[in-house]
Amino acid sequence: MRTLAEEMLAAIGRMTVAATELEHLLAWIGADQAGGDAAAIFAQPGESLRAARGSVEFAPPAYRNEFIATVEAAGIQLAQSQAALRAMWCEDGHTDTATFDEVTARLLRCRDALQVLVEAQFDRAGR
Repeated sequence: MRTLAEEMLAAIGRMTVAATELEHLLAWIGADQAGGDAAAIFAQPGESLRAARGSVEFAPPAYRNEFIATVEAAGIQLAQSQAALRAMWCEDGHTDTATFDEVTARLLRCRDALQVLVEAQFDRAGR
């Protein structure tokens, strides 16, 4: 096993938590069209993104395009987080704490953007 500096482990941990938090929100979004069980969706690797992609197709027209684009952006960021982590084991892979922190920031921006859309949709539906 590779020995990593404490700062690197902390950066990887922050990124992992951000990715997991984003996947949890995606599972919640996807549960609408997948039987309503966000926990079951979240428990299956990759299922949160797939379910969210299916669900946002049925979002209200006022939010649909933005939901679709933001879920796709989330998928890209999740893939980039995995690629950053795997790059550590490549001979020519370059990763450092700044790389992980940058990916973390993008994951959190996706999470925040999705949360705003979810809240706006519910606020509008409640009116």
